[in-house]
Amino acid sequence: MKRSHRIARSIALVATLTLSGQAGAITRDEVITSAKAFVYHPWRCETQNLTASCSSTYKSEYVPGDYLGLPYDWGGYMTLFQFDQQIAAGYGAGSPYNGDVLDCTAGVDCSGFVSQCLFDTYNTTSDIPSVTTAINQSALLPGDILNKAGYHVVLFSHLLGSGEPYLYESSPPNARVNATGGWSYVSGYSPRTLPGIQGSTATDPVGTLTHPIVITSSTYTDSRNTTQSPSDVFDGCGVAPATKESGPEYVYEMSFTQPGSLTVSVSDDTGVDIDVHLYSSGNTSDCIARADVAFTTNVDCGKYYIVADTFTSGSTSYPGAYTLNVQFTPSGGSCGSGPPSYSYKGQLGGSCSKAFPYCNMTFGAETCLLTNPESNSFCSKACKVNADCSEFAGGCCEEIGNPGSGEFYCLKAPYCSTPPVDGGTGGSGGSGGAGAGGTSGQGGSGGTAPQGGSGGTPGQGGSGGTAGNGGSGGATGNGGSGGTQSQGGSGGSGTGGGQAGLGGNAPAGNAGQPAEPAVASDDSGGCGCRTSGSRPWASELAIALAIGLGAWRRRRRMSARVRGPE
Repeated sequence: MKRSHRIARSIALVATLTLSGQAGAITRDEVITSAKAFVYHPWRCETQNLTASCSSTYKSEYVPGDYLGLPYDWGGYMTLFQFDQQIAAGYGAGSPYNGDVLDCTAGVDCSGFVSQCLFDTYNTTSDIPSVTTAINQSALLPGDILNKAGYHVVLFSHLLGSGEPYLYESSPPNARVNATGGWSYVSGYSPRTLPGIQGSTATDPVGTLTHPIVITSSTYTDSRNTTQSPSDVFDGCGVAPATKESGPEYVYEMSFTQPGSLTVSVSDDTGVDIDVHLYSSGNTSDCIARADVAFTTNVDCGKYYIVADTFTSGSTSYPGAYTLNVQFTPSGGSCGSGPPSYSYKGQLGGSCSKAFPYCNMTFGAETCLLTNPESNSFCSKACKVNADCSEFAGGCCEEIGNPGSGEFYCLKAPYCSTPPVDGGTGGSGGSGGAGAGGTSGQGGSGGTAPQGGSGGTPGQGGSGGTAGNGGSGGATGNGGSGGTQSQGGSGGSGTGGGQAGLGGNAPAGNAGQPAEPAVASDDSGGCGCRTSGSRPWASELAIALAIGLGAWRRRRRMSARVRGPE
């Protein structure tokens, strides 16, 4: 059982804490399961969460909407259930940059996040060395940490194919995945492990919120033992918040294509107390039914989670063997609106703004690209080729900044310097003039293809001149030139002759004009300890852009990490 701890004053972060090590063995599966639960936790910010009752100057940097991952909060250390209860009670959503440690705000800071995943009590970054053991970087295993005392701490998951680390952390603005920082992000950090941690791998075990046991039949029975569960993240249910469910649990998933009645029951042994719950999401405030033995409730079309959780009385939990029985009876009616859903902010291509440049790295969104008008601003990520930008329909990967800067970001289709597939259309040839012996105009050249694009459509031949008195026919116009071949593309072929004309000289056709190149870029956000300057997570790229011109301007933001100790 993890207890909630809120530090009253920032000056007392180190001095007032009495720390202890890990009371019992923990597995690497349990650590990673907990980390995922915090990083993938859905929650909704309401207007009431923008202020805080204990501070007249507090103003959350969040805006109303749906989010994934707990907000970053100075001194924050709490369970998911405690967070959900506090948000529902109107606590402030996270800490604003340059804000204070407050008792009336909700979320976790970097060490609060790691402590919830790894320790039995709260440990700051300055105290972590006393309860962990230093190891070589090459010896890091899932559930180990990289710590910089008085500054920041991150949780190690695994190595990517590139050899760079895949990390979990709480850093402004939220608990998140960090798969792009690389080893340079943790340069100067100390690799550390918890003495006694069990296992050498993390296996993504079944029965967790991110890997639930899927029920596919209307009648279902399953027997398990919660002492063997890797998941211990559901500590309470919104419909019965006074009942403690802080022991380990197993999570089941059941989807319905028609509404009906759902009955869930559980039986267990003497000395074991397993309760059953029904959730419409991973948020504990979305727990819609619970019982010690059985419940029956109506369900609509959609996805639900059944949780067999261990009851706790005082400090004693009652885990053990149980048998779960599920029975669904369709009503024969039509689907309703279904369980409440979340529309997360900060996704790739999602909207952002200068005032709230929130982009969630868990979705792969690294920075906010500010456009003109600002209402079109969107979240993006670094890229190398167009194929890296599959989330952007018709989009492209283009260099932002001066040519040769090497900074490429995914752009939405309207902001690509040229369309990503067609290199452009050549200009039409001019019409022949009146007079004797006119010559037809020349066809325009095809447009230049962008990176990965194909050559442009050839221009049309010019029309012959209008007949003059006694004049002879004009010369046939030349077809347009094919588009210039670029990386991954092929040039188009020139075709078509102009019509014969009678008369004077014709002007040459205009060549197709490629869009101007893009220029701009910026750094990504910072971490969990504060310095003076702009918000580290408010990384943004400003685009002074008129569609078709591609004129970018860079807005440089400080990529500072923020204050400690944590």
